[in-house]
Amino acid sequence: MTLSSCLVASAILSGCGFIGSDEKQQAEALWLAKDEQLKLAVEAVRNQGIDAVINGAEAGSVSACVAAKLSEDPLGELVSVEGALAESAQVAELIGSVQKLLEQDVSFDQVASLLQQGADAASYAKALIEQLGVTGAIASMQQMALASEQYATQDLGGHFKQLLLECQTQ
Repeated sequence: MTLSSCLVASAILSGCGFIGSDEKQQAEALWLAKDEQLKLAVEAVRNQGIDAVINGAEAGSVSACVAAKLSEDPLGELVSVEGALAESAQVAELIGSVQKLLEQDVSFDQVASLLQQGADAASYAKALIEQLGVTGAIASMQQMALASEQYATQDLGGHFKQLLLECQTQ
């Protein structure tokens, strides 16, 4: 990826509303502050991974519920990015942007560079690359694109909040 294509990607991402992750992180923190158990469950998933929480959480706990819901959800892996619960981008649009980033010949360092420029799509791409490697991240995004058609017009944050609230009454 050349400098000019990085600038184009940044401009596209800025224009699509993908900039402003600090605000999203703050909004997410405020939402999670309303329920300490959900907050701890999300933190555990982010720190340990979905599978580790499933294997280590007490049966019937909020953490077990959250991890199970995320593992069954085609978009569950994206929750690892801070601010995902306040992400206003439509699922289809965000997945398309992340796929474009992953399908280009982009190194991990270039993705990190985009992240530093404030591109949220790069945050999701970086998280997936860290978890799954480049090949796995591309395959995962392709699966998400196919499996998430029913959520295409929802915003990602709203989708995750609805999913997590199902565990709140547990």
